[in-house]
Amino acid sequence: MQRSFWVYPPTGGASQAPVWVPLTGTVESTNANLTAPRSGANALMAKQGFLVIGPVRQCADGDPTYTGGRCNGPGTDGWNWRPWNEGRAANAIGDRWKQDAGPDASFFQAAVKCAGNKWRLDPDRLYIGGISSGGTMTNRALLFDSDFWAGGMPISGEWYVTRDDGSRLSFNDARSFVAADPTKIVQGRVGPYPLPARLGSMIVITVWGGDKDLWDCGPSIGLCADYRPATQASSNFFAAQPDVVHVACSSTHGHMWPQINTQAFNIWALKTMASHPKGTSAKDFVLTPPPDGYQCRIGRFTDHYPQRD
Repeated sequence: MQRSFWVYPPTGGASQAPVWVPLTGTVESTNANLTAPRSGANALMAKQGFLVIGPVRQCADGDPTYTGGRCNGPGTDGWNWRPWNEGRAANAIGDRWKQDAGPDASFFQAAVKCAGNKWRLDPDRLYIGGISSGGTMTNRALLFDSDFWAGGMPISGEWYVTRDDGSRLSFNDARSFVAADPTKIVQGRVGPYPLPARLGSMIVITVWGGDKDLWDCGPSIGLCADYRPATQASSNFFAAQPDVVHVACSSTHGHMWPQINTQAFNIWALKTMASHPKGTSAKDFVLTPPPDGYQCRIGRFTDHYPQRD
């Protein structure tokens, strides 16, 4: 299929530019994610020396401004949700994606390689990130392709928690499953099954929007996503990987791109990732303080279930 993406070249004439690939969520367009302050305005990171690539969602048919219903709802062809191919469906039709990252993950790599034909890119500083479904897709890309990415920033991304055998848990059962043991590494439909035995060298910044980091699917369904257990599960896995630096960041902005000191946070997060290029020892990483409004620590989240941690 034909896919499209937007490129914002770095300013400053860097000889080898680090790469930032931001992914929008379900209800905001690629263009909003790149240019609208409330949605992150990620194109501004080009002024910080990054080459910014904004992939257009398959459901948008190449239109970077599209925000309509094609991108908001259950997935097809074995996928759980749109707008990205970010997690396998819970039934048997999703089994084909247990060991296959899918077309979106391949598209992102192709976009980076395509941009590399025109601009000089730093192959050790390729980073991906996103909000909501884009955060879930970031988790998937990192879990399947840790040999390619130097790291990423899943913001309020799903894990689609499963039982240890990979079978489906209902929404509330998945919440209880994580809450019962917040330190447990759990399987999830976001990545391969079983989860990789070991990931390549990376840095991952997982962001949780606090108590209001929830998603309501409307009056007929109600609450359908809670990013407390999802981000806890993802942090547990990434933090346990010996070659991965995991930074757990919490704030109070709810389920959206971080809203407190947004650009200061974006700059801090990208410079934090760029300070740890691929192949760098995790033991050498030094975490600098984040902007006001964020609490960040190396390791897994310890603030989600304080009564049990």
